[in-house]
Amino acid sequence: MSSHSRKLKFKAETRKVLDIVINSLYSHPDIFLRELISNSSDALDRLRFEMLTTPELDADRELRIDILPNETTLIVRDNGIGMTEDEMAKELGTIARSGTRSFLEGLSEPDGEKTPEFIGQFGVGFYSTFMVADKVEVISRKTGSGEPGHRWTSTGHDTFTLSEEEDIPEGTSVILHLKKDMDEYLKSYKLRELVRKYSDFISYPVYIKSDDSTDWEKEPVNSQKPIWTRPEDDVSDEEYNEFYRHLSFDPQEPLSRLVFHAEGTTEFYSLLFIPSSRTMDMLMPDYKTGVRLFVKKVMIEEEADELLPRYLRFLKGVVESSDLPLNISRETLQENRTVRIIRKALTGKVLGLFQDILENDIDKYRKFFTDFGDMIKEGIYADMQHREELADLLLVWTSRSGNEQKSLKELVEELPEDTDRLYYITGTDRKELASSPYLESVGKSDATVLLFDSPVDEFMLQSLGEYRGKKLVSLLKEVDEEDLSDAEKAEKKNAEETYAGLLEYIKDQLGDSVEDVRFSPRLKESPCILVSDRNDPGDMLRQMMRSMNQELPDAKKILELNSVHPIIETLQDLYEKDRSGDRLKDYVQILFDLGTVMAGARPENPAEFGQRITDLLK
Repeated sequence: MSSHSRKLKFKAETRKVLDIVINSLYSHPDIFLRELISNSSDALDRLRFEMLTTPELDADRELRIDILPNETTLIVRDNGIGMTEDEMAKELGTIARSGTRSFLEGLSEPDGEKTPEFIGQFGVGFYSTFMVADKVEVISRKTGSGEPGHRWTSTGHDTFTLSEEEDIPEGTSVILHLKKDMDEYLKSYKLRELVRKYSDFISYPVYIKSDDSTDWEKEPVNSQKPIWTRPEDDVSDEEYNEFYRHLSFDPQEPLSRLVFHAEGTTEFYSLLFIPSSRTMDMLMPDYKTGVRLFVKKVMIEEEADELLPRYLRFLKGVVESSDLPLNISRETLQENRTVRIIRKALTGKVLGLFQDILENDIDKYRKFFTDFGDMIKEGIYADMQHREELADLLLVWTSRSGNEQKSLKELVEELPEDTDRLYYITGTDRKELASSPYLESVGKSDATVLLFDSPVDEFMLQSLGEYRGKKLVSLLKEVDEEDLSDAEKAEKKNAEETYAGLLEYIKDQLGDSVEDVRFSPRLKESPCILVSDRNDPGDMLRQMMRSMNQELPDAKKILELNSVHPIIETLQDLYEKDRSGDRLKDYVQILFDLGTVMAGARPENPAEFGQRITDLLK
């Protein structure tokens, strides 16, 4: 029975802060259980520390956390350090006051002796209980004090009551009188789900009483085994693989893993996995990262996309830091200096892992790049800081590589020292690219041309510009005069003078269909090709932007002619003999449509193109 009771007011502004805690600080009411278990873990930590210095305390008790759902109430209790009446008034009567922080300050020693670490660095977590309960009671008795216990009661408004009670066990129990629409938290399956999701790695066992039963579950709900803090040599491959399956719901084994413990000014543990294959949703704009953030073994964010760049979103795993407060908000997390340090260190380690696989297991890396190469390319145009490291990770098809991709870094290292350009073409079909007429300009049999057939390649190539001192040059764009040899410049000038009249005729006939018509000495076999202006973003990029409901205006092409091809002689002959007839007009249109087809597109009017070819064959 209660011997005395007193009614107290919350400290000034507490009601306002309480409203913020309930309505704004937390994104989902599920969080309340995480916060209560964390507070219980703190209380058990403090008791365990006291046991080391106070021999008379009962060292044989099982330190544990119990969750007891009843008809309308939910009880979370621990047999930890407990609280006196004054401590309850002080710690539970002032929002954002932390008993844990006070305890740590009291343990500070002049010699800088390291104190134990605790979860509750801020006192606001407890008040998340008012998201699910319309009345909260806390009964507690200080362990080893010999004092009676007390009951704290509040409805989350302006006041709370404190009363002394007999027969209260040592430790603390939080009793939640749940709101009518919160009865799901009385279901043991729901409670198990939340414990495993948020508090699976708390160091103390968490037990739950079964529904409609007086029996406790025989085994703790939580595993208590944060696998990422254990030395890698102490964990088997099967244990890692099982944890990956638990984390990702992927039945396959991961392709590789990274175990990394950072020490120094910022300490954190990380365990990251590369999935064995890519899922379609990884390329979707709203795809969430698979990395979870833990603080002192408590999960505070399930999709922590602040910890790695967006292009590494395919990684699965966990990161744990003791240098972050448990109830840090998402907005603060994004701006936190410790998070930036973790992100920088993790990114470097992950890229190092990729490079290690590339150098030591090319078959595994080819599988990795098949699934995730597009995201590496995404990183090249999104992450300027790591652009060269990412480019070193590229595998490329070339005009001479057959059915096997090659490391771009290795390819460049094998080039003659005086090579200052890397030529490439883009498209949608690699086999067509390998036999493209655009290869003629560099000699099909002599030069190595990079072939890019992914939709993200245009983005990447324009961002990259050059690689290891080699300028990246598209064969689909007009030739820069500076790239022509003296002999080629002379050849071009001679053709312009010899066929000046024909050149003007072709320009007049094609009109607005083309940007320009000119002779190009780079053509050796084909009569013509269509190329883009060197500032044009490219058709692949244009198609990709359209798929994202964004428009890039179409650009007119430049028609380049082969001055030594027999067709030009035929056109010149017709120009001299019958320039006003329809035959020359048809030939010019056929030439333009032919260039369109050779560029991998379709003529503007396929039926007319077919009819002109038919008439020509007749």
